[in-house]
Amino acid sequence: MTYVLREKYRPPSEALYLTEPFRAGIELSTLHLSEPWLSTLRGGDGHPVLVIPGFTAGDRSTSVLRNFLSSLGYLPCGWKQGVNFGVRRELFEGVGELLVQLHEEYGCGVSIIGQSLGGIYARELAKHVPDAVRQVITLGSPFNDPEGTASRVSHVYKMFNPDEQTKSEQFQHEAWQINTAPPVPTTSIYSKFDGVCHWRACIQHSGHDQIENVEVVGSHTGMGVNAQALFVVADRLSQRRKEWKPFHAGRYFGQSDRPV
Repeated sequence: MTYVLREKYRPPSEALYLTEPFRAGIELSTLHLSEPWLSTLRGGDGHPVLVIPGFTAGDRSTSVLRNFLSSLGYLPCGWKQGVNFGVRRELFEGVGELLVQLHEEYGCGVSIIGQSLGGIYARELAKHVPDAVRQVITLGSPFNDPEGTASRVSHVYKMFNPDEQTKSEQFQHEAWQINTAPPVPTTSIYSKFDGVCHWRACIQHSGHDQIENVEVVGSHTGMGVNAQALFVVADRLSQRRKEWKPFHAGRYFGQSDRPV
């Protein structure tokens, strides 16, 4: 008989969870201090970027991120599906139609950025219509936790989905293999100080050669306003099509361009 070891992670510590709002507030309030540094990043090529919010959040929660992308010269677009209350077929189909519309309107691949649960949506969209997607960037997305055991907000998810199946059953019902990497360049940004999802649940372990995990220091809810995360996002978006290389901060300090 063959036994398969399945990874399971405990939720983050209570201290990290309880300090999430405070730490996210600090990240937002101090973001302006990083503007001189962030303003040195290479301008965008004008391609569209679809930004998907996390659980219990809507497009307002990604406004700082989208304004930042706009300042770099990209064409950011919110997901326009209201509040993300969980796995919903109608939400997935709605944002999928928007993705195809952007792809056809601008005649190029669309980069997708998803925060937390929004990143899982982003990955599944890239599997569904890969020809329309340039790359996927996730911010603290627990795609390596299909059972939902590594989250501090599982009870909140259940509260907003009382008549639905469990999260893992929803994934199975929609045929979402969330821990399978999408067939496009994919960057997972994670933090070991994440107070909502265990950081190991946000790491891709296998797939193709255009997959990477990049660590930043910050909270879960503040990932979209975290200066380090924004820096990584800008670097990833600035790459020319078909010239993907792993992120390496050292290239900005004259070091050789090798993966970390």
